[in-house]
Amino acid sequence: MYINLFNAEYDYHCDMPLALNLSFKADYASDTKAVVVLSAEKDNSSVYWQSFGLQHDFNLNILIPSRVMNNTLLKCYIYNQDLDIIKIKNVKHSLAEEKLPSYLPENLNVMASKGSFEAIPKIDGNDGEMGNMFRAYYYDEEKLLKFGDDFGCMTNPVSVYLNDNQSFKWDVKDLFTFVNENKQARTEMTISFDEASPNVHFEVYTEFLEDTEISRYALIIPFLGDNFVVYRANMRADSANFQDEYYLDKEGFSYRFNDHQLNLYHPKELSSMQLDKKNRTAILNFDYEKDHPLIHYPAKIDTLEYFVDRSKKVMKKGEVMNSSFDVSLTKAIDLPRIMPVWEGYESSIIWTEHADWTDIRTHRAVCFGNEDITCADSAVGGFVYYGIPVTKSVFYNNPANVVNWCKNRDFPAPHATIKGDSVYFDFLKQLKDKGFDICLHTPEQYTTWRSNLSEALSFMSENFGSLTWIDHGYNNTYGNNREDLVCDGLNPKSPYYAYDLWKENGVRYLWNAYYEEAKPFDKWIFDNNLQRPYPFWGDAFPKPRFMHTPFDSDLILWTTEYTTEPGEAWDYFYSQHYLDAVVYSRSAFITHIYSAWVTTARGFWDMEDGKVIAKEDFNRALERIANLREQRLMLPTTIDKYLSYQEQLQNIEYQFDTLGNAVLRNDNDEAVRGITLISKSPIKVLEKDVESRMSNGEYMIWFDIEPNETVTISNCKTVDNQ
Repeated sequence: MYINLFNAEYDYHCDMPLALNLSFKADYASDTKAVVVLSAEKDNSSVYWQSFGLQHDFNLNILIPSRVMNNTLLKCYIYNQDLDIIKIKNVKHSLAEEKLPSYLPENLNVMASKGSFEAIPKIDGNDGEMGNMFRAYYYDEEKLLKFGDDFGCMTNPVSVYLNDNQSFKWDVKDLFTFVNENKQARTEMTISFDEASPNVHFEVYTEFLEDTEISRYALIIPFLGDNFVVYRANMRADSANFQDEYYLDKEGFSYRFNDHQLNLYHPKELSSMQLDKKNRTAILNFDYEKDHPLIHYPAKIDTLEYFVDRSKKVMKKGEVMNSSFDVSLTKAIDLPRIMPVWEGYESSIIWTEHADWTDIRTHRAVCFGNEDITCADSAVGGFVYYGIPVTKSVFYNNPANVVNWCKNRDFPAPHATIKGDSVYFDFLKQLKDKGFDICLHTPEQYTTWRSNLSEALSFMSENFGSLTWIDHGYNNTYGNNREDLVCDGLNPKSPYYAYDLWKENGVRYLWNAYYEEAKPFDKWIFDNNLQRPYPFWGDAFPKPRFMHTPFDSDLILWTTEYTTEPGEAWDYFYSQHYLDAVVYSRSAFITHIYSAWVTTARGFWDMEDGKVIAKEDFNRALERIANLREQRLMLPTTIDKYLSYQEQLQNIEYQFDTLGNAVLRNDNDEAVRGITLISKSPIKVLEKDVESRMSNGEYMIWFDIEPNETVTISNCKTVDNQ
């Protein structure tokens, strides 16, 4: 059965989702191994292949990228390897464009005003070397505020958006401070101008006038034109073929007008940014609930799998919030963008292992290749052999005497824990020396008591310098590890409160199960691509690279989307094709694995002649990743290294000098090693040795920057040369 579903030209840049519905009736014997297959080929090469279980009433609803349909036929057929008798009838199919969800503020208004606006600072004909500078324009009668330059306004009136309330009116507190007030909050915005510099600094101070749960609190900037360059969250730049909507995380955009360019890039004190390109409007989020999604499982004796959403930041009456950002006014240049991975790598992969139901034999197999190998330097396979570190969670002790026998009778001993097991402890110390990140998967299998939690955290800090934590066994019952982040770990009234002990012992990078449990993006997958949502649908989806908790910026959360269990299909799920997709999306893909689980169903090891060994196809997947590492395309790293680097990047000041050169200053107390810049134009660093390479037609450089060091990036070409 072949169905010509769709065959049309489309714009490759816009990988829009197409919703395929396919249904039919099937009559067959119950033991058939036949499956339904969708496939597409181009130039004698497969661009798509996916199988689905055959059912008597078959109904399939999936999304397919328009890329797959470009000058190809999508084939649907029954793969019937045993030549069973199968009768098909009532075949129906449809294919139509699926509209992407929008995450922009609802009911957003743009106000046009023709009143008499006065420039601040006033235009006096002496504008320094720039010959032009950023200015605020204020209309006293209507109390409206716009932004522009010496030649006039570049925006419509700017406004404050708090939940569903949009406020346009600004009072003048002093020459450069403007006040916006509604019943919920009083917002003061101070603009610092410097005629000797193209940089302008905004400080935003908000006092809440009543208790407020924040869905979104933002500054809304509607531009008059639409000549943007968008610095996307996937580290690519759009200057044509724009999407309607972008979630920019902490990247940014430039707005071009006359022969100048307004830049807002790499803000240090914004929650995130979005761009409504269709309506030429920038949304600068001071706080946005989707920048820090969080769930909570309340303790309930008779309930399972019930959670509440705790993503919204709660501000009490009288509390204040501070935000800041910088804009710059330069000639039309190509901004060098800061890559989220260091030393010239395109992307990264981070393996995070949960400690459940493990044994020293399986640990050695997946890390060293064979259970008989006791020394990391003698590894013949597995993570260590291929030089791929893991964020590996562990149990500290086993007061409940949990044994692996109930999972697999070949492993009758208690599950692996540190306390009382010197062999396992030595194994973990070897992994630490190989760059692994060793952290707690809570102290034990079930809910622990506070003194045990304190002892475990102290031990991990002293022996492994652990910054990371991975929740275990979360749910509603009192046995479900109530010390977890998503249980009672953040509740100071609970006996299982853990927050203060995390802080005391230096734990700062906590796993956030939100995406796995709430599943906000599960509809937006394609095929068996590793990432969710499929990264090439577009940039609207609000998925930050990392997130702070809503109540404490010192606690940083990281996420996974699902559990990785390839079984017998490593060569498929971790094929070169799917790994290359991570590289092209310039992502940090974080796995959730149970590699040392004592049953083979998880897919990481086999039993051969009574010995536990790493699966060969698992080894082949690791080899593919190692090959990508050698090409600087994918960096295998750990949570502690990745998030420590992200924190360093947030303390890199990114501004411009009067010649339009980008100027980077390291405000960290330590050096940033291998900071990497990318641009569509050649990048030159003054008075500093750099390493460089090409990346898909773009120029990439990397170098070290010492504490308090300032580095000037010159020879940035104009956007016209892209």
